[in-house]
Amino acid sequence: MRSKSKSIRFKLWSYFTIFAIVILAVLWLLQTVFLESFYDVMQQNHIKKIADRICNADENTRLAIDTAAAENSILILLTDSEGNILYSADEYSPSYKNRSYSYAEHGENKNPYRSEHSEQAYRHLPEHYDDFIERLGDNESICYTIEHDNESNTLIYGQRLPDNSILYINTPIKAIGSAVSIIRLQLCAVTVLALLIGFLIAIFISKKFSKPISQLSEQSLKMAEGDFDISFNKGFCSETDKLADSLTYAANKISETDRLRRELLANVSHDLRTPLTMIKGYAELIQDMDGEENANNDAAIIIREADRLSLLVNDILYYSKLQSGAVKFEFDKNNISSLAETVAEQFSEICRTRSIDINKNIETDKYVTADKKRIQQVLYNLISNAVFHTKKDGTVYISVTEKDESIRTEIRDTGNGISPEELPHIWERYFTSKKDGANGLGLAIVKEILIAHDSRFGVESKENIGTTFWFELKKA
Repeated sequence: MRSKSKSIRFKLWSYFTIFAIVILAVLWLLQTVFLESFYDVMQQNHIKKIADRICNADENTRLAIDTAAAENSILILLTDSEGNILYSADEYSPSYKNRSYSYAEHGENKNPYRSEHSEQAYRHLPEHYDDFIERLGDNESICYTIEHDNESNTLIYGQRLPDNSILYINTPIKAIGSAVSIIRLQLCAVTVLALLIGFLIAIFISKKFSKPISQLSEQSLKMAEGDFDISFNKGFCSETDKLADSLTYAANKISETDRLRRELLANVSHDLRTPLTMIKGYAELIQDMDGEENANNDAAIIIREADRLSLLVNDILYYSKLQSGAVKFEFDKNNISSLAETVAEQFSEICRTRSIDINKNIETDKYVTADKKRIQQVLYNLISNAVFHTKKDGTVYISVTEKDESIRTEIRDTGNGISPEELPHIWERYFTSKKDGANGLGLAIVKEILIAHDSRFGVESKENIGTTFWFELKKA
């Protein structure tokens, strides 16, 4: 039986499912584990690009600062090396140095934009500015994050300009922990939904792809069993269409070859019968004539071997007709119990001379629908086979019993048995056993007759114990 794990349907389903799981796993990693890192790196790159634009603005540095502060919601300070604010801007109030201030309204001490280093600048230096200057040192630029107890952190960027002034950029970075939690909840829902949809799609795709291949495989098995009148399905894809065309071509060629083989066997068998009959006839004539004893013995040998050849030719001819469908079956109500008794009686003498017992368990008057002559031949071949393989002082068991809607017939010998590796091949014509040599056409003929009767049949064997052949026919 073919393993399910090796079927194309299972492989397609498993590969598609693994693909979906990998995609979801990557999505989980990117959206949860590495999201904060990506966010920080992107913010740093964004600030660096803003600083580059300001540095490359030449005479329009202040305009570039105002534009960047307004568009990106950031605080930008331009100071000298001693910390005096030369220019400042944020998203709300560009150009603080040039902004008018009402002392009457706010008072000098309440001026929020007053600088310790410049009376004309209105923005205080941040508390961490000294730490910022220390970090910058002799470096051309620095970028770092200040962590706070609340949910927001601060990204600081500093760069020395060619005129030895210092560009300071300050932007808040909102902690995305809560956002990550929301994303994880969404991902849970997306994962469950995606796996469910992926599972269904995988089943659909695996069935869609495996069905035409399975059909081609089943049809190929029919061809292997000798049914060449089949049509291979096409239309799924060009590859399977080509395969179907190749199989159709092969079936036609094999069918033609098989037809020629059967005709050759039938013709050769028919042509051999005439000379064999003549050889036997002349040998009998010689035997009937008065002569020496040796001549009579030689004639007897010729007659015996001619009979063997005749039986062989008849078997070949009959088997060829069975395969070609030339044999016509006549299905009638027949007493298989009586048939089994009659055929078993034919072997009574040979069993007596070989000290073989025949044990019969034949239930009386069991009727089946079958061709009488063909079933007689099945019984004869199986019993003959059992007697041939049973040793001296052994026993051949014959039973006919009723089973549900059928009648089961069993013929068992007490011979050497059949090895497990040879058991599946014993129905083949001229199969050669390691123990008993070639088996001829007897079992192959039995198989063809039972197939024509739509019968269930089989064989069971244990080495050094014996072999049981059985078949079941429908009750009449």
